[in-house]
Amino acid sequence: MGIGHGDRYDEHLRFIRQLPCPICGTQPCEAAHVRFSDAATGKVSAVGVKPGDEFTVPLCSNHHRLDNDAQHRRGEREFWFHHRINPLALARRLFEVSPDTARGELIARQARRLCPWRD
Repeated sequence: MGIGHGDRYDEHLRFIRQLPCPICGTQPCEAAHVRFSDAATGKVSAVGVKPGDEFTVPLCSNHHRLDNDAQHRRGEREFWFHHRINPLALARRLFEVSPDTARGELIARQARRLCPWRD
């Protein structure tokens, strides 16, 4: 798969939804789009524009939108920092192995290893 800003990949979204939540391990998940910009990866975001599907990670409904501490409620950067997960690194790795579910599950379960903020 090639990477482009704003691209839609239905097969990749199906793959993401089959994976475990990298925080609690719940399956199946929702495809959570990473919305913030990041100069290091060249990811650009714009207000009101949904990021491309290559910038998605699996999150259970509670961590994505339902809990008071959810990604959509807490603030995206703070949410990911709190959970010590680099969502852009996770999204990139998952996009590289899509649609290999076995490899995707392993990557999701080890997501904290991709983060420079961990202990």
